Amino acid sequence: MIQMIGVSASYGQGQKPVLNNLNISIEDGEFVLITGESGVGKSTFLKLLLRELKPTEGTLLVDEKEICLLTQKELPYYRRKFGMVFQDYRLIANQNAYENVKLARLAVGNVGKDTETNLCSLFSLLGITDLYKALPEEMSGGQKQKVCLARALANYPKYLLADEPTGNLDPKTSRDIMQLFALIQKQGTTVIVATHDKQYAEGLGYREIVLANTIEHKEEKHENSSIGTCL
Repeated sequence: MIQMIGVSASYGQGQKPVLNNLNISIEDGEFVLITGESGVGKSTFLKLLLRELKPTEGTLLVDEKEICLLTQKELPYYRRKFGMVFQDYRLIANQNAYENVKLARLAVGNVGKDTETNLCSLFSLLGITDLYKALPEEMSGGQKQKVCLARALANYPKYLLADEPTGNLDPKTSRDIMQLFALIQKQGTTVIVATHDKQYAEGLGYREIVLANTIEHKEEKHENSSIGTCL
């Protein structure tokens, strides 16, 4: 569970707050969209969760632990709770899809006899088994994003974060990616997506937290409908 209690954040002493006095709870297993216009703090919201940025005020609890109190030694272990999907993919150019995803497991020493089986299952779930040996330059934008999603899920994180994951994609592919997020959430992962393209999540049963330039927020619940296959 994630709890923000009176949380404010800025990028330097004396700077205007990007987020101010947020009071938000996100339950385990939710699918949440963080929406709002450019510059209202959607990416900052995710950076707070990853402890890339500390709140200037307030309390931020993740699984009942105050993350501002984490030591540098504890921080890498804390971040293993999270998988991250970026708008700009950040795939290694000379590594194929399988190698890019496997590197996420190698980075945390999570490689055993079951690695290949687990990654095969993950590629199958996301519908990208045909990309095993493909290099990033050989993939479309949507294919790259699905490989990035596989990489984010490689270590079975409790929380999946995504920062504008559909920003470089066409409408159909954007809907496919949002459907995959909903599929992952239905398997028990808490999914938090920062986006201005909420229309691509229509009918997927998400909760919406809307950030605004007034440095306030409002919340809406969008009911679920059947999820069409995108694999």
